[in-house]
Amino acid sequence: MDAFFAKVPFRAKLLGWGILLGPLLVLVLLARVFLRPEPMPSERVYGCYIADNAPWLEVEPGRIRVGDAERHAFAYVLEPAKEGYRLSVSPAMALNPQPNGRYEFRNERGIGYFWPLLPKSSDLPRDLRSPKDFGGRFSITARDSRDVLYVRSSRAEACE
Repeated sequence: MDAFFAKVPFRAKLLGWGILLGPLLVLVLLARVFLRPEPMPSERVYGCYIADNAPWLEVEPGRIRVGDAERHAFAYVLEPAKEGYRLSVSPAMALNPQPNGRYEFRNERGIGYFWPLLPKSSDLPRDLRSPKDFGGRFSITARDSRDVLYVRSSRAEACE
């Protein structure tokens, strides 16, 4: 390959690389500026969430309270994800199936979990393209690989 470009002046090589890499660099910079996800205000996810056969969750400023016998609480961060938005929850607590068919949160090893937020009309996180699409729902994958769907409840007494 060196022999092929041996007689090409350095200035021509520099110009050639500029023609090849210049547009790519411009595209990367434009993507960084214009493809940033719109930030979601954390107030949008506040509320009481319920799921079938699972403890209720109440999302408050800075924490998520869990309505189980041990009264767990999680810290969370609301953040954009590769597809949609998610709650990054720590410490690592997993929904474990119980013999009676219900789920309970149990301590797990790890740094935490990611709970994808869902739009009103779909169970796919990638369909949540902007904060206004949030449908008051999120999904948690339990230890038995089932997705437990949490839905915001309008009844305040559901989280007591």
